Amino acid sequence: MGLDNIPHILPCKKQGTVVMLRRLDKDGKPLLDDNGEPISSIGCDETHKRGGCPYRNDLAKQTEFSEADSVTGMFGTPCWYRGKYGNYMLDALGISENDFYGDNENQTTKSPESCIALADDIDYALKSHSEEGTTPMLDGEDITTQLRYAAWWLRWAAEKADGSDCWY
Repeated sequence: MGLDNIPHILPCKKQGTVVMLRRLDKDGKPLLDDNGEPISSIGCDETHKRGGCPYRNDLAKQTEFSEADSVTGMFGTPCWYRGKYGNYMLDALGISENDFYGDNENQTTKSPESCIALADDIDYALKSHSEEGTTPMLDGEDITTQLRYAAWWLRWAAEKADGSDCWY
């Protein structure tokens, strides 16, 4: 089963900077919904080009990692997080009490508090590795930077998006 974590409230929509683009069919004609209205979707790249993407704006301020270190959701949406991979990293870290699934009854919403708790767990485990002189590894690869990104993303989602929705 896959798992993507999506900002609960998309910050670009929240702050009114989102750029919506009409979806077109293969012939370049607008796709229509069941009511005959044109279908639009968020234009992430266009929103970013116009300076309206809170995720990319905040990520650019980081010095520990870059967008190349991010683990985007399965559709490549920049502000989504690939929770399935995050859970693999948590297993490698030995974190079993917390994960990227939601904290509500059907595990579809991760509250800001739950996001922050998981970020704190990751930071604590990274600190422990550092103090022990060990490196967190997954399939022979150092995952320290990716874990720092995961903790940052969780805090970002808690602060800017009111947590995350968990889609699986």
